[in-house]
Amino acid sequence: MTVRHFRIFLLFILSVLYVLPSSSASAASASKPIRVYKEAFPAKIVFLHDHHLWFINGNQAGAAPAQLTKNGFAQIVGWSPSGKWLAYLFSEKEDYENVKELWVVNPKTNKSYLIEKRVNVIDAHRSELPAWSTTSDTLAYMTSYRGQKNMEKASEDRISLKIATMEQERSVISPVLIEKENMEDFAWTPDGKSLTVSYARTENNPMKVENVALDGESTLLFSIPKEEVPGIEGMEQRSVVGMKWSPDGRYLAYFLHPNSGSTSADLNTIEVINMQTKKRIRLGSGLKYAEWFAWSPDSMKLAYIDGEGREATENKRLYLFDVKAEETIVHADQKGQADTHPVWTTEASSKLLFTRGPASDLFGKKDWSPLQNRRIWIRTQDGQEKAFTSASTRTSDYNAVSQVNGKGVIFLRVTLDKQPFGSVYYQSFTASKPVEWVRGVDCEIGYYGSFLPASFAVYQGK
Repeated sequence: MTVRHFRIFLLFILSVLYVLPSSSASAASASKPIRVYKEAFPAKIVFLHDHHLWFINGNQAGAAPAQLTKNGFAQIVGWSPSGKWLAYLFSEKEDYENVKELWVVNPKTNKSYLIEKRVNVIDAHRSELPAWSTTSDTLAYMTSYRGQKNMEKASEDRISLKIATMEQERSVISPVLIEKENMEDFAWTPDGKSLTVSYARTENNPMKVENVALDGESTLLFSIPKEEVPGIEGMEQRSVVGMKWSPDGRYLAYFLHPNSGSTSADLNTIEVINMQTKKRIRLGSGLKYAEWFAWSPDSMKLAYIDGEGREATENKRLYLFDVKAEETIVHADQKGQADTHPVWTTEASSKLLFTRGPASDLFGKKDWSPLQNRRIWIRTQDGQEKAFTSASTRTSDYNAVSQVNGKGVIFLRVTLDKQPFGSVYYQSFTASKPVEWVRGVDCEIGYYGSFLPASFAVYQGK
């Protein structure tokens, strides 16, 4: 059994050790989502309802939700930069397989196109996921031999990296790297024209991160020699994963994945590297969610979630890496609270949005109480923090999306003990109450309350 195979097996075991009551109810399966706000609103939203994809065009007043998939289980990857395409993963049944089909759909025409039948994905920790270029309708993804019948004739650790470029109503598939050993993860560079690819450490080679042009030409960015996981004697770091560039390309944030799947479920070393000086800066340790990295629009601050333990409801603290303040770490947490999902607003004096709620232990609880009473908070440039949303303590607000004009926030509100579905809301920064846009969005709590992947995706354009 290879290291990669063993890691996948561990993730499967870990993901079923703790199961909360299902957030979907059979009685609700026959229902349909509802557009609550009938007037036009500036967003196109794809969301999950009973595990199926639905689409609503908010730009058209009164436009009803349209169903995009009618069987199996869908997982949203995201909108393309043009807003024409939505990428998603598909499986015929809900299971813990790590290989899924990759599709794109044009929600306007409701036409779907199969890109790849066997795409790598490790759901529990959000690595290896397909990703759109930041500037073009080009989708990158990884494939392997994992699970194929001719496995005995091929190395499971040989990974290929491909891109699919959407041209009118078809996709053009191009290989970037073919059957590379120990390829671990990738991310697009800020200009969307090349990929950053990581390789796991082996007995003879260090951890490596390379810049890879779309024609496959590679150059080394940096390498990390053999080193131990801080505080765990005898356990070594394996690979760089969950990479996220600062918008100006000067810094790269990432996690160091330990050589143990069970350990990675609880902690991964968090670092940034200054690409000009190649100085590595340790920021702490936490869960391997790249979504919990958020660079400010001016690249001067990285918001991230520090704290060990696989539960998203306990020991999770908002920290800031401040480039201007000589690369210092600012503690922005609050005693007795748990923080997740940081995201910056887009205006010049950008504010930081994040989810905060009472720290609560998930283990041993068989109800939804540890996930309730979580609100969207705001932190201003001068460090002032306050709760932005408010509602009943039985509800929670997650997955904040900043409005592109900087005037408000789109988010998911759930009432976990009462309803199998939540609603997408919008709240202006000048309003005291939110407006409900769409009702009937799946309440998927994710791995140990992470609420990842998000059950909706917003494109703010026509």
